[in-house]
Amino acid sequence: MNKGVSVGDVLRGRYEIQEHLASARDKNVYRAYDRELDCQVAVDVFSNNFVMPGGLTVSKWETHVLGRLGDHPNIATVIHHWEDGETAGMVSRYLSGGSLQKMITDSHGAGQGLPVESILRYSIEIADGLGYIHGRRILYRDLQPRNVLFDEWNAVHLVDFDTAVSLDEGTMSDLSDCPVIDYMAPELTEGEDADERADLYSLGATIYAMAAGHPPFTGTRAEIMAARRTGPPPPIKRDDLPGALRNLISRLLEVDREERPTSAAEVVQCLHGIRSNRDELERLLASDESVKLEFKSSLRMPVPPPLDGRKPTRDVIQSIERAALKTLAAFLNSDGGTLIIGVSNDGATVGIEVDYPLVKGSRDGWCLTFDDLVSRDLGAEVMKCVDLQLEPWEGRTIAVIRCSPRKEPTWIGDELYVRRTASTENLSARHAVAWCRERWG
Repeated sequence: MNKGVSVGDVLRGRYEIQEHLASARDKNVYRAYDRELDCQVAVDVFSNNFVMPGGLTVSKWETHVLGRLGDHPNIATVIHHWEDGETAGMVSRYLSGGSLQKMITDSHGAGQGLPVESILRYSIEIADGLGYIHGRRILYRDLQPRNVLFDEWNAVHLVDFDTAVSLDEGTMSDLSDCPVIDYMAPELTEGEDADERADLYSLGATIYAMAAGHPPFTGTRAEIMAARRTGPPPPIKRDDLPGALRNLISRLLEVDREERPTSAAEVVQCLHGIRSNRDELERLLASDESVKLEFKSSLRMPVPPPLDGRKPTRDVIQSIERAALKTLAAFLNSDGGTLIIGVSNDGATVGIEVDYPLVKGSRDGWCLTFDDLVSRDLGAEVMKCVDLQLEPWEGRTIAVIRCSPRKEPTWIGDELYVRRTASTENLSARHAVAWCRERWG
């Protein structure tokens, strides 16, 4: 603790120190009771013996930054600031929900990990805060789980802006000798120029930690720097992360900042898209089959699989494959639709994993098999109208295939399949001609 500050002390005749919360390089943070406003507050007490490049002390600079940021629901708010000789104080709202670091530690310590929905919500709120900060021409430079606090309603607030800098200033304080770099962008640890994408790297590292329980790279400063030069961080060992979220984390953690997203707004849009897709998928899985929705248990394997463990015959495999292809062709020939593979007609999640023995035993093998089947039987050109996404669901993987209507007929051999009800219909030659004339002229 700072010299002269102890539990029970009353600062400025107003703030009664009740608990020491945290220590940082230039300050200590306390929970205190504000006698004037009759509420709990956080009091940062600075040693105040360090002057920033612009001539302001650390405490005055952080207060200046927070004042410049104004009022945003995901950023801490300053109530009071003072300087008194070699020490200074800054008072802000007390956030009683604890830190993201504690939440990560507790959830993974219990063997559960943060739910995907929580990761997405917290990530959106953090990115919203970053976007606002960058819009005020400020670079945060210290985004990490311990600087993400929650209020009593579990809303995110970014705190600790003593290393923030103005993006309009020609020079920035050097962080290349910072001993703790777990969440810091490579350009900052190397002492290079930085822009908003440095904060986006830290965002990626924070999302990684929410998912994995630890930062992307661990070890000493030298070990982390060496590992980042070698390649990407270890894959996150979870089966429930959407593929789009994994891809976003990878983009954010690119060593070359030119490969990262360009702005926090772009990240927010991507996160909202991931969450919307999950909401839509939940809605689809709760729906009955319809003219634009059908479920298939598998692509190749009978469900349940043969009790004797034998592989199904080629005729059985082809029959299952053809059922999926007929549905795809019908959606393409009609008004589009969604085929979900890995879910039975009663809504039970089977997972495409049942197909693995017949598709080279992996997700990638399943996707390659699917692409080959569609290209071979429906034509390679239809792939432009077919979007395949693999989604984790209830501990398994399901394939969500969204089809857009084509501007020309899609045949399977000499047969034309369409969708007019909750089932696929094979048109006779005469009706097929009439359908083609009506739809494509």
